[in-house]
Amino acid sequence: MLAGMRRRCSALVLVAGLAGACGSKGGGASDSSSGSSSGGSGSSGGADASTSVGSHSGSSSGSADVTGSSSGSDTMVDTTSGEFVLDVHTQLTDDGRLALRCNLPPDVASCAAVPGAPCDDADADGLADVWEDAVLDRLRPLRRLDEGEPLLTDGAAVLADVGRVVAVGERYRLFVMLGYSADYGSCSFTAHDGDSERVALDLEPWPDGGVGGVATVGAYTAAHEGTANDHGRVFTGADLGMLVFALDDASEPRWVVYPSASKHATYASIEICEGISAIPCIDEDCAPDGVDDPAAYDLLPEFANAGEEAMPRVDDLGVVGFPGDSAWAMQDFCGGQGPGNCSAPVRDKLLVDPFE
Repeated sequence: MLAGMRRRCSALVLVAGLAGACGSKGGGASDSSSGSSSGGSGSSGGADASTSVGSHSGSSSGSADVTGSSSGSDTMVDTTSGEFVLDVHTQLTDDGRLALRCNLPPDVASCAAVPGAPCDDADADGLADVWEDAVLDRLRPLRRLDEGEPLLTDGAAVLADVGRVVAVGERYRLFVMLGYSADYGSCSFTAHDGDSERVALDLEPWPDGGVGGVATVGAYTAAHEGTANDHGRVFTGADLGMLVFALDDASEPRWVVYPSASKHATYASIEICEGISAIPCIDEDCAPDGVDDPAAYDLLPEFANAGEEAMPRVDDLGVVGFPGDSAWAMQDFCGGQGPGNCSAPVRDKLLVDPFE
């Protein structure tokens, strides 16, 4: 298994100059290919232990740290003044869509009207950094790996998520680059350093979830994006019912995606993945079969909020285990392996909108 990778979620404290206390609130669904219950539940961590990423920590300026570990439900308390408690939870709406409950307004102007609320906006996009971090952390997916995935026995493997949260009209977008230090190829060819896969969510305001509540109205999973074998897919309307959710350590729903063995194309379900092709070397395998502990194949890596291109919160991806790689430079992503035969730039995964 991956050296230094935590497989269970540690409780995240989103710190904005505040001391945190973790809380929980029930609600959610466990997983199956249709979004109801089966198999191993819970989410788990994982970035290379040699990186500087751990849990969130405060800063003297009061802005949230931009890197973090996975979480359950989050409650943040200002123990100095007692004025504000950040309460963040995930749940499924009545029609089965993934949603975030949050009592912090997203936009900086509304946030500033809440006494004691953390409203720093380091990337100058009009959204409170702490709200962005909550969206990224709680709505990014858990990766459920195939039992034959080579990275599981590669002691040098590193995984991390690099995200961006942005307002688009009356909605919000969450873009997440699912980073791997290597693509292991198919049938002993097409391997390369670095593998920049991705997912995205289209989110609408959800008043039932509080002033910062949002609910999913669209989801995108990239699979061999931009190639002749592109199987990327947008899910809207009734198709959102095809997404899979597992219960995290706080018994709240976490989105689950299925990276294909070796190549890491991202699929929303086992059926979609394994129905792509029956042709050898083009077919895909996803999810653990015939194993004693399916949860051992669930990974939720460390993450970083890249901010905006004009005002980055993170650019050097060495902070999540990919030294030499950049969130915003026009350079291929090499997974910390140095220049060579590499993957698409991270910036493309954060800027290209699949919903437009």
